[in-house]
Amino acid sequence: MKILPIHKDNSGQTLIAIVFLMIVATTIGVTISNRFISTLRGLVRTDDSVKALKAAEALVERLLIVPNETLEGYIAFGNCGSVCNYTITEPNGNVVSADVTLAYSGNTADPFSLNLAPGEAGQVNLAGYGTGSSVDVCWNGAASIHAAYIYEEGGVTKIASYAVNSVSSPYNDNGFDFAVAGNGFPNCFSVNTIFTPKFLRLRPYYEAGGIYVVPAIGQTIPRQGIIMDAHGYSGESAKHIIVLKTDPMAPSFFDYALLQTGGTSDLTNSYAQ
Repeated sequence: MKILPIHKDNSGQTLIAIVFLMIVATTIGVTISNRFISTLRGLVRTDDSVKALKAAEALVERLLIVPNETLEGYIAFGNCGSVCNYTITEPNGNVVSADVTLAYSGNTADPFSLNLAPGEAGQVNLAGYGTGSSVDVCWNGAASIHAAYIYEEGGVTKIASYAVNSVSSPYNDNGFDFAVAGNGFPNCFSVNTIFTPKFLRLRPYYEAGGIYVVPAIGQTIPRQGIIMDAHGYSGESAKHIIVLKTDPMAPSFFDYALLQTGGTSDLTNSYAQ
């Protein structure tokens, strides 16, 4: 009698191994695909974000070269129309667009703010501000502030000078006056708006200055320029920027000009009070 060898059937184990390997391969493939799609989606969003920002900036730059008189007409009559918006459709169908809203800056009883670097000059229009009143200059931090009040008296343009340290200034040997707390700020001083107010020029020294010009009770800070509130869009991205187009102002070196303060006096860089 011949005894046949016994063969075990391993087909079931092989099938299980194959299925397991397929599951592993599929999992790895799905993971890689998800990462690729996520990365691609991130790149698309970044690209859309840049396009949205550039669209808003481009529209603002286009309006910056438009004369102020024309922009004021757009505000007064609300007829900016296509000048204040545009749309571009890319070859892939993506739409890039931007729009801007124009409004006056200032013309309010709220404080008007200026962010200036050390030595940088800023200017506040005071034309139409109340004569015989005052305006407060306030700020945070340890900067010292120089203010030049420009006014007209009898047809002659004159300047009154103010040089003021902060309350806790470490620069107390410069001969400046010292501020006092007021209007919710640690540092303030008042500028008397004598005769016919024209401008107030401000310059921080030693440190950057976030300066606030606070009108007196019942007074209004005059118009200071035109606010361009722009929104850019691309795909699902949106960007928002705000730009202030100020009125023309004298350059920074104006404050270092030599002056004739009297009919018989020499030229000086000290302002006449």
